[in-house]
Amino acid sequence: MGKLLSIGLAVILQLGGLVGAHLYYDANPRDVLIVVDSSYGLSGYQSQIEDWLDDFSRSQRYSELHFATDKSYLGKGDANRDKLFRVSFGKMDASLLNQNYPDKQYDERVLLTFTGADASGWEVVSFSQ
Repeated sequence: MGKLLSIGLAVILQLGGLVGAHLYYDANPRDVLIVVDSSYGLSGYQSQIEDWLDDFSRSQRYSELHFATDKSYLGKGDANRDKLFRVSFGKMDASLLNQNYPDKQYDERVLLTFTGADASGWEVVSFSQ
């Protein structure tokens, strides 16, 4: 009887911990900023970037995704993802990324580029043909 009670208590504690973690992370999601390089040559990489965004968004269960280009912030949520490829502005200036998107504002910052830019404090994902 003592073993059964111990096992039952362990299962209840484990389930309680899992439910508690789910409720906490659901109420306090991580803010993830995804910035896409808006240089003129972007259109050649659009399908690769779309595939990467699909995979990334599926893997981010407790995250709110914010979308932006290197020139302007677009907003939070998938509705703003559709705006990423509407405009090409010219060469990206990686030195302005930290100024435009401070690291204290987001839990994670990801730069999607094809130019091989080096941006300190960013996770840089480079695409090639």
